[in-house]
Amino acid sequence: MTQIKYLFLSLALLACGWNAVAQTTDEDAALKQKINAAVMNVYDQQLEKEPGDYATRFARSYQYFYNGQIDEALADITKTITDCPEQDREVLYDALLLRAKIYDKKNELDSEFADLKRAFAINSSNPNVIDMIAKLALKRGDYATAETNFNAILRMSPQNYDALYGLARVAAKTNDYAKAQEYCDRAVKLFPAEPQVYINRAEVFIMLGQYKVAAQDIILAMSVGNDENKAISALVNMSDEHYDDVMNALQNSIDNAPSVGTFYYLRYSIAMRQLHYSQALRDLKQIISKNIYDDYTIYADAARCQFEIGQFAPALINIDKALAKNPSDIASLVLKARIIEHNGAGKNYDEALGVLARASRINATDPSLLLTQARIYLAQRKQPEALEALNKVIKANPANNEALLLRGWVYKYRMRNAEAALADFGMMLKNGSDMTSLKGFALHELGRDDEARKWAQDNIMQASLPGGQAYAIASSLLSDIGDNDQALRYLESALANGYGSLYEVCISEDPYVNLKLVRRHPDFKTLVDRFTQNFTEHE
Repeated sequence: MTQIKYLFLSLALLACGWNAVAQTTDEDAALKQKINAAVMNVYDQQLEKEPGDYATRFARSYQYFYNGQIDEALADITKTITDCPEQDREVLYDALLLRAKIYDKKNELDSEFADLKRAFAINSSNPNVIDMIAKLALKRGDYATAETNFNAILRMSPQNYDALYGLARVAAKTNDYAKAQEYCDRAVKLFPAEPQVYINRAEVFIMLGQYKVAAQDIILAMSVGNDENKAISALVNMSDEHYDDVMNALQNSIDNAPSVGTFYYLRYSIAMRQLHYSQALRDLKQIISKNIYDDYTIYADAARCQFEIGQFAPALINIDKALAKNPSDIASLVLKARIIEHNGAGKNYDEALGVLARASRINATDPSLLLTQARIYLAQRKQPEALEALNKVIKANPANNEALLLRGWVYKYRMRNAEAALADFGMMLKNGSDMTSLKGFALHELGRDDEARKWAQDNIMQASLPGGQAYAIASSLLSDIGDNDQALRYLESALANGYGSLYEVCISEDPYVNLKLVRRHPDFKTLVDRFTQNFTEHE
């Protein structure tokens, strides 16, 4: 077992060293994949020589687990547990805990409980297994067992704030709100410089329905300790369900500390995440005017917001500022091409393609670049050139449904090649089912409109996309199906959720997906006029 631990240590150091490097390019991702493949190859070779080497198989299962390959990890760890002799209690104990974690991820709670019970019989004094039993009991609604085990951890370690957090959640679940806050406050008093205790307390406040207080606690977590990333991630995640409370808490922070740039940065980032471009633009202008940050991304994001709300001339100024600071940024070049295409009287296709040609010299295989090229070529009715661009995207990634949908559209409606179109639409059905898969459009093109409607409804219920985007996609789909009344209702829901892209709602005619047919509804203008605040800068 000691040898395994040394192997784990070396792999951990490798992973930590890799994570310290910024992973911002395709070359970085390729190197990471290469390193991982080399590590896995060591395990594979050893197990090929000695298939019964349960210690090495255990190590490989851990690597699979941290790679996110859950099914492979489960297969390996199950064989490890089968092959491991009972007398090797240390390996067996650790293997049972790993399999319990895998079952937890798969939400197979009965199997998880069986493994934890067996691990507890091997070592009943280890806080790790007690903690896992407590958390599993909490998840299963067995609050008495959860409380007993969290208290057992506290007897071993009276200052264990994670156990205090567990007891606070138990109290919240059993409607003892005073005790829930008492446990959280106790943890904060014990560790006032630990961000996690504030994040934990915020989670309890969320359970109690006190969302603004929760957001303020997460913001407080950002001001203590040396790593604010966890708190920022928690705040951003909270904004997906409690956007107004998070934004109000950030406004309070800005009112109390108007010179702290992080609050402006966070607020605009969250607004953009929710597709509230006009709100984001307000903070971006503050950041630029006050010179809080001077990174190219600030100007690129400002240009993106202005593009989305139809301010093409100001967007062009900001995207040029971004490119002056980072001339090789592909995303900025693609955005500039889109801005140029619509600026002024619009249809500036050749100039836009010139910008994309510049981007091609940097990375000719970038999918966003190629898709933008394809759409501009289609606007010029240059089908062969559009197909060439789309073929490159699909060759690099056969599961790119956006490219498959657009190529199928070209084959069906421009090239009159029904067989090729059906092949592309059929291929899309194999590539996921969430809203970004655009699977409903393929179902429609295949004549399966009832399934397409259900796909849209299911994804809306899952709230898989922020800022009303799922409703906007559903609106486009229903208009293609021919149900413009339902399409308008979906668009109304999108706007009611703050959907802030004037470009998509009122301007874009890009195939394929767009809201062009919805605009023909007699009540379209009246609806959009009700939500002009979505596209208007305001204080």
